[in-house]
Amino acid sequence: WSYRIRYYKVVKKIATRPRWITIGQNVKFLHPEHISIGEGSTILDNAALCPLHSHMGKKYPSKIIIGNNVSIGPFDRIASAYSVTIEDDVLFAAFVHITDHSHDFDDPTLPIVKQSITHKGPVRIGRGSWIAFGAHILSGVTLGEHCVVAANSVVTKDVPSFSVVAGNPARIVRQY
Repeated sequence: WSYRIRYYKVVKKIATRPRWITIGQNVKFLHPEHISIGEGSTILDNAALCPLHSHMGKKYPSKIIIGNNVSIGPFDRIASAYSVTIEDDVLFAAFVHITDHSHDFDDPTLPIVKQSITHKGPVRIGRGSWIAFGAHILSGVTLGEHCVVAANSVVTKDVPSFSVVAGNPARIVRQY
């Protein structure tokens, strides 16, 4: 019953109205009106979906789009100032971090928190992919369909479909 109660509390706030999603305990939805979640998706305990609404007085067109049958793992964090799209049937392990922005540090006299944010482009994760434990996917990355990102990898560049990447920075270690 606790899953159903969380479902009803979340579904009336987010941008879409899926008939069935599973929401774990302590899941954080920052600005839920900028989040779309597809049918049959699961967001496990302590995950955070964080579309940035504004920073330093500037408004951002942030959105997080999660496809159908996506499984977001425990303690995962997805942050967006512009656009993060996760296509259908993507599986996430725990402690995955995805972001489409970072903090600027051009002015050494200003604290980082008082500087603007940088953005290299939207993030897109292709359908059928698997993102393993502790992986990071950074701004401007497009991950093709049916890709595997190995544990603790940091993805900084586009990955073609049917590839396995590993390392920091992530490199292709296998293609199907």
